[in-house]
Amino acid sequence: MNARGQTDQSLLEAIRRGDAEAWARLIGEYQGRLLRFAMARVAQRADAEDIVQETFTAFVKVSSTLRIEVSLETYLFAILRNEIVNRFRTHWSKRVCLIQDVYRSDTDNAPISPLAQVPASDPSVSWYIRRDEQQQLQRQALTQALRRLVGHLQEKEKLRDLKIAEMAFYCQLSNGYIARQLDLDDRLVRVVKHRCLKRIREAVAEDYASADESMPYSDDLLAEIWETRRLSCPSRETLSAFLQETLSPQWFDYVDFHLTTLGCHFCRASYKDLQEQVGDQHKQFQRRVMNTTVGLLTKTHD
Repeated sequence: MNARGQTDQSLLEAIRRGDAEAWARLIGEYQGRLLRFAMARVAQRADAEDIVQETFTAFVKVSSTLRIEVSLETYLFAILRNEIVNRFRTHWSKRVCLIQDVYRSDTDNAPISPLAQVPASDPSVSWYIRRDEQQQLQRQALTQALRRLVGHLQEKEKLRDLKIAEMAFYCQLSNGYIARQLDLDDRLVRVVKHRCLKRIREAVAEDYASADESMPYSDDLLAEIWETRRLSCPSRETLSAFLQETLSPQWFDYVDFHLTTLGCHFCRASYKDLQEQVGDQHKQFQRRVMNTTVGLLTKTHD
């Protein structure tokens, strides 16, 4: 056991004995980083503080059975992540889905054991190097594969499947939640998700012979690519047509979902800008009408 592990073990044993000073030391060391992590994923500081408090409470409850296989920091962040997931499961109905605030749900049965998601041991430096190299390859392969998937769904107007793909890969939501949100059968969601994953794997294998088709693509990497590349964002012209209500019913429904249910940051900002421009155009037209008719109005009253 290294020095960090020995320190963590000593601190944990003191906490198990009910040592208030040791408990205060753990809170003081980790509350700041936990709070910053939570604040990046929830809208209100008060909510972030509640989640961090719940994280420490959960840690106390499992501390008697905890074994120092990883650092205390790893355990705490695993619990924090789980608390964020449970918070959204509990309070989310028709609220906006912001990708920064949502983590994937591994199962429909809450709560998830926070310790079940912790790796067996702290990664080594060489592991991080190999992981970075693998993720660079993954990012290149997945970007093209996801782009082709979205393009196919849009071209064929399989917009229901695109909604499922967005919620599964972009928002990292469970099959059960997606089914309930879209009022679909859970089996249909699984079939569509499986079909999309198959198309992704085939595209990777076709375009990148050096890429390992079986390598485990992380949900976080899928979400990162989807967000940064804006893979499924409607074009500016499509948003304008949505504003003017000239889209086909199927596309209108999809854009409405993308804006109001998915809650895409980028497209909501663009749509708001379009709304403001339309308002300015309306005011300009109103001024033009007034300028060309006000003289007639004066003459009529004369």
